Amino acid sequence: MARRKKKPEAKGAPTPNLGPFSDMTTSLLIMFMLTIPFIVESGIFVSRSLAAKRRNVVIPKKKKSDIKVNLHLCADGTVFLNEEPFDPNRLPDIIPKLLARSVKKQALLSADNDVIYEYVIQMIDLLKEKGASDVLIMKRKRSKCK
Repeated sequence: MARRKKKPEAKGAPTPNLGPFSDMTTSLLIMFMLTIPFIVESGIFVSRSLAAKRRNVVIPKKKKSDIKVNLHLCADGTVFLNEEPFDPNRLPDIIPKLLARSVKKQALLSADNDVIYEYVIQMIDLLKEKGASDVLIMKRKRSKCK
């Protein structure tokens, strides 16, 4: 019996080790899956009113508004509360009293185009903290500020 000689194996290009690569991609995938909810769910959600979507708007008779807190922020720092200039330092004291007179406890907030967003967000937080159930944000065509 003749012994067979082992043939030398052909040496080609070495195959890369894919173990560390798959570990890294799995780690990145898990990291992205964990961080996406924080990115997607953060922010303020704004929905347009039905009146803005309609073309033929029927103007109803004026009803008495339940909104007792109507704030307008000016770029120079002036605050209008219910159409009259008001000291911003006194807002935390007066807002709960005005909201107590309201059934729905809604507040209306508007600002000039030049007002810093951080100031608007601070006002939204203040209104929510003082008991407003909803803060309605409105864009005005004409500013009350001079």
